[in-house]
Amino acid sequence: MTGPKTTIINKKRAAWLLVIIFLLQLGIVTRYAYIQIIWSPKLQKWAVEQWTHDIKIDAKRGKILDRNGNPLAVSGNVERVDAFMKDIFDAEKEKKITREEIAEKLSPILGISKETILAKFNKKLSNGQPIGSVTIARRIEKEQGNKIRELKLPGIVVSEDTKRYYPNGNFLAHVLGNTDIDGNGRAGLEYYYNDILKGVPGRFMGETDKFFRELPYRLATYVPPQNGSDIVLTIDEYIQYYTEKALEKGLQEYKAKQISAIVMDPKTGEILVMANKPDYDPNNPVKGSVEEALKLWKNRTVNDSFEPGSVLKILTAAAAIEEGIVSEKDRFVCNGSIKVANRIIRCWRTRGHGIQNFTNILENSCNVGFVILGQKLGKEKLHKYYSLFNLGKKTGIDYPGEALGQVRDVSKVGPVELATESFGQGISVTPIQFITILGSIANDGKMMQPHLVKRIVKTDDEGNTTVVKEFEPKVLKQTISKETANKLLLMLESVVKNGAANKAYIEGYRIGGKTGTAQKVIDGRYAPGKYISSFAAIAPIDDPKVVIFLSIDEPDPSNYYAGSTAAPLAREILEDVLRYMNVQPNISSTNIPKEVMIPEVRGKSIELAIKTLKELKLDYETQGNGTIIYDISPKPGIIVKENTKIALYLGTSENKNLRVAVPDFTGKTKKEIIEIAEKIGLKVEFLGDGIAASQDISPNTEVNKGTIVKIILEVPED
Repeated sequence: MTGPKTTIINKKRAAWLLVIIFLLQLGIVTRYAYIQIIWSPKLQKWAVEQWTHDIKIDAKRGKILDRNGNPLAVSGNVERVDAFMKDIFDAEKEKKITREEIAEKLSPILGISKETILAKFNKKLSNGQPIGSVTIARRIEKEQGNKIRELKLPGIVVSEDTKRYYPNGNFLAHVLGNTDIDGNGRAGLEYYYNDILKGVPGRFMGETDKFFRELPYRLATYVPPQNGSDIVLTIDEYIQYYTEKALEKGLQEYKAKQISAIVMDPKTGEILVMANKPDYDPNNPVKGSVEEALKLWKNRTVNDSFEPGSVLKILTAAAAIEEGIVSEKDRFVCNGSIKVANRIIRCWRTRGHGIQNFTNILENSCNVGFVILGQKLGKEKLHKYYSLFNLGKKTGIDYPGEALGQVRDVSKVGPVELATESFGQGISVTPIQFITILGSIANDGKMMQPHLVKRIVKTDDEGNTTVVKEFEPKVLKQTISKETANKLLLMLESVVKNGAANKAYIEGYRIGGKTGTAQKVIDGRYAPGKYISSFAAIAPIDDPKVVIFLSIDEPDPSNYYAGSTAAPLAREILEDVLRYMNVQPNISSTNIPKEVMIPEVRGKSIELAIKTLKELKLDYETQGNGTIIYDISPKPGIIVKENTKIALYLGTSENKNLRVAVPDFTGKTKKEIIEIAEKIGLKVEFLGDGIAASQDISPNTEVNKGTIVKIILEVPED
C-alpha cells in the first residue's frame, strides 16, 4: 500500500523528467535554429566550395606599340602548373604515389629543384593546417605543359596563363618598364598605364568532379574576360634605335658611368626618343638583389635631377632679351675673374676672354659675362623666368616618379647666389624639364606638355581597332615672346658655328646648341673629379623639327668636357635623325669648303701621297723628277680650305732636313693634340689640365721635325 509520501515522490520525479525532456527539446530546437539560421551561410559556402570550381580567366594584356605600329611589348599564351593538395593526400593514402615522387617527376620538366617543389607541397596555412592548393610554376611553355599532362599526376593541373614579352630585349627598357608574375605593371609605362593595359579578368564557376571536369546537367556561370587596350607611343622605334646605338658607343668611348638622351618634337611635345645606358632586359628584369634591380629600372631622364651648369645660361640669356636689358651693342669685359661681395668668381679661362658682345659671352660660355648679365637682371627678374620656365616644377609627363628639381627661394638669394645661378650653379633640373624648356624656345616661346603616349586603341577578337582616346598637343604656357625666341635661336646657332659647341656642327644644316660641364653634386657637396657633361640642341634653326638633350654622367676624367664628349655624340644622333626625317640640307652651305690640315706625305711614293691628298679633297701639282715626295708646300700642319692646290716636290731620296708648321692647338683636348702632333712629327709637353689655352710657339711657325711645343691647358666651363 502506498502512502501520501510515495505519491509526492512520484510527482517530483515526473516533474524533473518533464523538465529534462523540455530542456533536451529546447537544446535540439536551439541547435537546429542555430544551424539553419546562423551557421547556414557558412555551411552552404563550404558545400559550394566542395562541388563547384571557381576559375579566374586572365584577360590578355594590351600591346605597347611605337608611333608607327611596331610592337614593343606583347602578351603571349603560355601555361601554369597548380597543385590541389587534397587529391595528392588521397593518392598518398591509397599508396598510389608520394609527394616526393611527384616532385621528382616535375623537377626536370620545369627546371625547378625537387626540394623547392616539395617545400610548396608542404606549405602550411597560418592555423597550421595543410594548404589547399599551391602554384608550382607560372608562364611555362606549352611543350612543358604537355609533358606534365602526359604524366597524369593526381592533383596536378595545367591551365592557360599569359606572359609579357619584350621582343626587342633591352630596347626602350626604361620607358616600357616591366610586369610582375601576375602580369601587373611594376615600372615604367607598364605601371603608369596598368589599368588600361591589364583589362578585366573573366570567371568560370560551375560544378565539377574531383578532376575539375564540368558536371553535366548543371548550370555554369561564365563571364568572359575583357582584354586590355593597346597604347601607341610617341616614340619612333627607328630614331630610338639610332640614339641607343650612339649612347652605347659613347658609354664605351668616354668610359662613362651612364648616358641619357631625350629627343622631342618641340611643336607637339611628343617624345620621339627617351634612352638611358646602361639598361636592363625587361624580359628578365631582376638580376642580383632587389635594390640593384630597382636602380637599373630607374629612368634617369625623368626620375633624377642634376645641376645643369652652363646649359642653363640659355635661360639667363632668354630673360635678358625678354626684359630688354641687353643688346648687341653692350660690351662685357672678362679679365678672368670678377669679385662679388667678398668672393672671387673665376671664369674657366683664367686669362679672360677680353672684350665681348652679348653673343660672344654665350659662344665662349663666359662666367664673368653671365655674372654681369645676372646682376643687370636682378634676382627677382631672374627667378621670374625660372618660374615661367617651370624650374622646380613637374612637367606632368605621363610617366611615374617624376622628380621636381630644386630652385632656391628668392628670399635666400644673395649677391653670390645670384652670380652663380646666372651661369647654372646652385639649381637642379631633370632632363625632361630642360628639354621642355628648350622646346619652348624652339616653338616661338610656346611650352608644350611633354607626353609619351599618342593614343589608346581597343582591338576586338577579329582584329578591328577603335581609337579610345587621342592625346592632342597641349600648350602649357607662353614663356617668352616669338621675337625673343628667334633672337636666342640665332645666338645658339652661333655657339655651334663659332663657340664651344662647334663639334656639333653638321655640314648643310643650321644647328643651335649649348654645352655644359658641371661638377657633380653628391650629398650636397661638389665631388672632386666627377662631372656631368651635357649638350642641348635645336635642329634645324630655321624650322625646328627636333630638340635634343644629352647628358653624360661621370665621363673619363681625362676628357670630360661637354664640347669634346656630349656635343660630338649628339651630332651623331642628329645626323641620323635629320636624314631619317628627310630634312634636306641647305645646298648653299654644303658647298662651302671645309678647313683641313695639310698632312705629312714626304718620303711616300707619288701614288700614296696623291691618294692621301684626294681623300682630304686637296688639289696638287708636282714639280721636279723622282719617285718619292722630297718636300711639300705649304708645310704639313698648315690649315687650308678644301680644293687648295698643294705643291709636291719630287726626288729620288728622302729629305733629311724636314720642316713642319706648328698647328693652332688652342681649344683642343690633350688627346686631340697628341694625335695631331704625331701625324706631323712634333713633340708636345703639357702644363696643367683641361684644353689648350696657349702654346709657346705661335701657329704656322715653321720648325724642325721633333721640335717640342709647350702647351698650357686650362679646365673649361664647357
